[in-house]
Amino acid sequence: MSEQDKIILSDKITEGIRKAQKALFEKKAKLGEKVVVADEYGQPMEISAVEALTRINENRH
Repeated sequence: MSEQDKIILSDKITEGIRKAQKALFEKKAKLGEKVVVADEYGQPMEISAVEALTRINENRH
């Protein structure tokens, strides 16, 4: 497998993870649930799934 193929595969895997994470957060948001994310220091913290979706959408632009 060439380096370019590895990069393409890695990009596809990353995009799949992002899609799955977004789908999970959307489901949890509809149920009013919270999710665990890392803060700026890498420490776990709970936030609402709605807030997590807002952060995802802000970071993609």
